Amino acid sequence: MSVTDPSASTKRNVVRKLKQAWGESPFYQASLRGPAPDRLAFKPSDKRTPDPSLGEAIVRGRIAVADEVLDCEGEPDRLWDLAAPKPALHAYLNEFSWLRHLSALGDEGRDTARALTKSWLERYERWSIDTWTPFTTAERLTYLCCYSDLVIKGGDTLWRSRVLASMARQTRHLAKVAERAGTGYERLMTAFGLTIAALSLPGCDAPATRGLELLRREMRLQLRPDGGHVSRNASHQLALVMRLRMVEDALCARNHPEPGFIAHALGRAVSFLDLFRCGDGGLAVFNGSYEDDRRALVAALNASAPADSPPTGFARYSGYQRLESGRVAMIADVGVTRDGQSNERRDGDGDKRFQGVGSFHLSSGRSRIVVNCGSAAHLTSAWASAMRGAGAHSVVSGRSDLSEARILASPTSSSKRYENAEGQLLEIERLDAFEGRRFRHLRRFFLASAGGDLRGQDRLQGCSPHFLTDAVLRFHLHPSVKASRARDGCSILLAIENGESWRFRSNCSELMLDRSVYCGRGGQPVATEQIVVPLTSLDFATADDITLKWAFVRSKT
Repeated sequence: MSVTDPSASTKRNVVRKLKQAWGESPFYQASLRGPAPDRLAFKPSDKRTPDPSLGEAIVRGRIAVADEVLDCEGEPDRLWDLAAPKPALHAYLNEFSWLRHLSALGDEGRDTARALTKSWLERYERWSIDTWTPFTTAERLTYLCCYSDLVIKGGDTLWRSRVLASMARQTRHLAKVAERAGTGYERLMTAFGLTIAALSLPGCDAPATRGLELLRREMRLQLRPDGGHVSRNASHQLALVMRLRMVEDALCARNHPEPGFIAHALGRAVSFLDLFRCGDGGLAVFNGSYEDDRRALVAALNASAPADSPPTGFARYSGYQRLESGRVAMIADVGVTRDGQSNERRDGDGDKRFQGVGSFHLSSGRSRIVVNCGSAAHLTSAWASAMRGAGAHSVVSGRSDLSEARILASPTSSSKRYENAEGQLLEIERLDAFEGRRFRHLRRFFLASAGGDLRGQDRLQGCSPHFLTDAVLRFHLHPSVKASRARDGCSILLAIENGESWRFRSNCSELMLDRSVYCGRGGQPVATEQIVVPLTSLDFATADDITLKWAFVRSKT
């Protein structure tokens, strides 16, 4: 049973009261005064796809985020008070991203957007310790800039002045507190939000300069030489590229000279993002990312990469490799190299890393075949924790939570790649540990040049017999895949969405189909299946050196 330290709790309460007293003081309020803009000098464009059904639900007063649901029965003013005790809903409402969905509803959406904005101003216009936090304020300003017409258009002069004056005050506040945002990703997005808002609002030249300074610093600290963000999260990468495009457009519209780091970072970031693009137009799911918005991905990749950008099939510093032949693409997480580890702490999520080194994503054409289970950061903490474990990835893992927890969480790894006329070979070497005993795990992938034939090998050297009794190799299948046992009992037949048939084979005498879940679409978990290969079914003389062979082969028609 954990015991809360009363002194720590008391200190937090004291700090909170001091912050609140300072934020509400006349001195701080006076520091936020400045020119009141009468228009937006630039309106950024949000390329993400609105969902009219979500907009209609908001109009009715119903909002759902993960397992938190609010229904104010057609009285939008009540939403702010009802959401206060619910962290996910409170954050969602105060970030104003719901404006995107209301924008798809025309006049009805405009009326609701204005009503919700008005009720927010009545509660939090001056300052609030919970709703004026750096990241939340940055997101709110970004969406208010993108959808300013939705909130302001049709209102009288007094309403327009009130909204724009509030945005300018929030921007000046953000310039003072932006660097206090929590995780590295939040600091980066806060710098983007400050820069975009300050460039969009006339009279905010000083905050714009401050935003560009913070953005330069965070990009230097968080963007690796191959263009990947230190989180190794493709959805974060997409958001990064989209915000970079907004900043670039804003600088051009305001006739500001563009700092050299913007174009250089954009070229590298776009090149890295393209590595994760699948045939269906979405992202491969790794390290907390989702399939994400296909329309936004197309818009983000419109940015041209300079000639010196790294190749899209290889991200040395971020630890990803892409093998592609014909219609078949395989993307593998090979782990962060020694050169790329220096900035890892900057993201602030060390305790939330995904144990997916060695996992892979396999697709053919527009159809996904092998996946990882995805992220459940939008769900409960129990779901999120389960999705970070090795068992939620297509790798060797423990059958039980207890044994999996005893596997080294941050293995060291290295990779090599070879290509010739016959195909492409990728080798990933990991040094793992189980109950304090280290062992070597070598995983090989070979994709034939014609595509349709992916062969794999997992070799374990020096692992304990105790580990082998509970270790399994998992291949999580996308929900669109229909799996069944073959009559020979030694293979699994896979029918994928595009009409192709594939067969999974292994040198193991026992293959199992088990239930799995997929959280890669960002909504509720979707039921799917996984191929499970118990290592105990292997025929080996000693646990010091065992080899498991497997293959995914497309059937000829």
